[in-house]
Amino acid sequence: MLKFILAAFLIPVLSVTSSTPFRSCPGSAPVPQDFNIQGCTALPCTLYRGQPLTAEARGIVSQVSTNSVEAYINVFLQEIDLEYPITPEFVDACARGIRSCPLVAGQRFDYVFEKTSLDIQLNGIAVLIRVGLRYQAMPVACVEFDAIIF
Repeated sequence: MLKFILAAFLIPVLSVTSSTPFRSCPGSAPVPQDFNIQGCTALPCTLYRGQPLTAEARGIVSQVSTNSVEAYINVFLQEIDLEYPITPEFVDACARGIRSCPLVAGQRFDYVFEKTSLDIQLNGIAVLIRVGLRYQAMPVACVEFDAIIF
């Protein structure tokens, strides 16, 4: 009986904290220890236009000391970059997403991307999404994952 009670308690906890699978980006950008897109525990992630999107990258180790970090998102249809525009309020990652700026080389930090509505004009299309942080031209962190957008 105790095993049943423990299993009933742990299964919901594990499903809430499940990570989203990801790949490192081409090049040598650091990756987080844990990456989670709300509602996605297996690839391809299913994302919906007009719906909120929350992604968390935890345990990134900065290779640079900097007061400013820029966020970027690339969406690829096969190998074509669709040049997904990230809105200006999300570009400054220190103002929105990183709670520990300025960064110090060797320091761990987290990045949280919260958008009230996913604005992309695709429907039922499989894409590769690359989300990254950079300081000038130097990569600070980057992950990529497969998604289908409806």
